[in-house]
Amino acid sequence: MNKSAIRAFGIAIFLVGALLALASRFDVNIGLPTKDFSNQQQVEELQNKLKKANQEIASLKDQLKQVHTTEKTSTTDATEQAGEETNTDVTTMSLQIYSGITPYSVAQKLEDGGIITNSVEMELLLANPKYARSLQIGSYEVHSSMTLEEIANLITGKKQ
Repeated sequence: MNKSAIRAFGIAIFLVGALLALASRFDVNIGLPTKDFSNQQQVEELQNKLKKANQEIASLKDQLKQVHTTEKTSTTDATEQAGEETNTDVTTMSLQIYSGITPYSVAQKLEDGGIITNSVEMELLLANPKYARSLQIGSYEVHSSMTLEEIANLITGKKQ
């Protein structure tokens, strides 16, 4: 009698485990507590944080626009007061030329540095027979007020 009771209990435990495994496998809700409620709260919290972050980004962008507008106005005022019409927004960078660098790489560096606006024009100029294979290794100070020809002459060592 004792063995049959233990055996029945073991079979019952096995069946309950099998039912729970099947219920979780097929996503059947059998009244067990789930984590959906806490996950929903986390999702809502994350969505609120995202909204706040987007609002903060928008306000920072507005502040940045105001600063740029103020800077342009002040430089324009200073230029008008001096009676000159020169461009005060000159960008300067140090261009490193190393062995094996391609005209494409040079042009990309200049565009990324804000020195030129179109890297394709510079690449085509450096591919010109006048400058081709003439890039000189070294470090060069270039600025955005220079023409493409001036930059090409500087980095190839050509005389103007």
